[in-house]
Amino acid sequence: MGRIASCIGGGKVFMIGVGSALVSLLLIFVCYSLTLTAKRADENLLMICEKNQKNEEERGNREMESQRDILRVIEKEIKKGSAPVAFAGLGFSEECYHLVDSQAKMNQLLDYFFRNEEYAALAERQVKSNIYAEMGKRLNFRSARSDRDRKNMEVAAKRWIKKKHPTFDGDVYVENIRCFLDISQEELEKRKCTVNEQDTTALIFSQKHLEALYLQCLMHRRNAMQEIPELKGLSETCNRIYKLQDVDVLFQCLLMDQMDWEEEKLYVQFSTIYLLKQTVKN
Repeated sequence: MGRIASCIGGGKVFMIGVGSALVSLLLIFVCYSLTLTAKRADENLLMICEKNQKNEEERGNREMESQRDILRVIEKEIKKGSAPVAFAGLGFSEECYHLVDSQAKMNQLLDYFFRNEEYAALAERQVKSNIYAEMGKRLNFRSARSDRDRKNMEVAAKRWIKKKHPTFDGDVYVENIRCFLDISQEELEKRKCTVNEQDTTALIFSQKHLEALYLQCLMHRRNAMQEIPELKGLSETCNRIYKLQDVDVLFQCLLMDQMDWEEEKLYVQFSTIYLLKQTVKN
């Protein structure tokens, strides 16, 4: 009887040992699986980071090559007779941003940009040097070929803006920044002339040169926050626009027909109308 009890006891000990081994094996298997999963997750994360870094490097290389292409175009056009003017940077200030609080204000802005209606008097011969972005599935940009073309472009711009459904309740802003242009004093002296009994400077641009200047403005505007992370003295909303955070472009143009000077620096106006997207609050 004692022997049987001993065997039963031994059996229990044996069964407990087997159970412990199974649990240990199970734990080892689970831990190993978790380790593999974590390792794969780390590897995947590393691959994603490397891929993103590679994409950024490729994008940077493409942009650098694009900038070189643009510079080559400008140099070529200058050799062919276009004005020896080069892009020299963008200028931001506290006066850059203005709220567009109504459809009427939007229409007035577009009339001004396209030199139509009450601003038609501004449409002199130089108006053909203005570059306008045509929004849609693919971004296109060009100058207006005639008065009628300017009006048709404005109608198309209004149609695109309407599709975006702006409320004009604090969600639409216009950004007017200075696009500085570099030209030597010697070249300016060469191009001085008198128009309507007023001393001025005549700068003649080729179409390709104008489009290249627009592209330079566009590329530097997209990368502006990398050089200056935030604009001091501006509101949170204006800085959000400056950083291009959750915004859509409703309209954009480079106005070359009214050049001006700021501290002996030549500049033209690069304007963009932005729609602020609604952000979901937690």
